[in-house]
Amino acid sequence: MNNLSATQLAQLIIRLGLGINMLMHGAVRIPKLNAFVNKMAGGFADTILPDVLARSFLYVLPFVELTSGLLILLGGRFSKWGYFIGGLVIAALLFGTTLKEDWGTAGTQLVYVVAFYLALRGLDVPDHQRR
Repeated sequence: MNNLSATQLAQLIIRLGLGINMLMHGAVRIPKLNAFVNKMAGGFADTILPDVLARSFLYVLPFVELTSGLLILLGGRFSKWGYFIGGLVIAALLFGTTLKEDWGTAGTQLVYVVAFYLALRGLDVPDHQRR
């Protein structure tokens, strides 16, 4: 680890943080999937989003989160796709959150947008600039 640059260490930290976050979002929801879907779907009752669409998304969401987290934690070429999938998930969640006019949660989700952006950008740093 002594030979790792600050950029490489930063990449490791963001990879661990986002990877664990996404993995665990999915992992804790899957065993109680029906309860999760029923609880969250109720929040969209007063929106234009059809119940069947909200529920369909919510049934798939934990599996996509889990997959994104696993890809990020695996690292290498997998992390790029994990970050990308995670960013798409956050974009979809941001859509639903703003549809419900939950601006406080939307602000928090924007932090995730920035984190996924920075993680992806960090992967493009050429090796000669990492030292």
